[in-house]
Amino acid sequence: MKTKLLLADLLFGLHFMIGTVWLGLFLVPISVWQDKITFHFYLTLVIVAHQFLWGLIIMPQTHKFRMVCLLTTPMQLLRGQKISDPKNYDHSFFKELVGIQGIQIPHAISTAITFSALTLVTFQYFFLR
Repeated sequence: MKTKLLLADLLFGLHFMIGTVWLGLFLVPISVWQDKITFHFYLTLVIVAHQFLWGLIIMPQTHKFRMVCLLTTPMQLLRGQKISDPKNYDHSFFKELVGIQGIQIPHAISTAITFSALTLVTFQYFFLR
């Protein structure tokens, strides 16, 4: 069981690194990286699209549609949660991350952050590059 929890922690760390880079790109000035907006736009599309796609793929097990990160499912499986368990498909990395700091947020906040980032990146891509 310790190995499974260690692997789950490694996936959590990978999640953290990807999320940090993804949101951190908002802080990188264009003068430092001219193609940043284009890269950020396509990275965001991949992140959001894979969550929709994975949510559709696991929908037969969950019986509802939720955007689910591909890293979340194996992380929660390693922690002992079944795919059909709401602790898996209703799990939010951001909610868990801030929960470690003692801050409780609704799942909808995590979804709102994702769609806000998508909206902002799309605006930058079409109007600021």
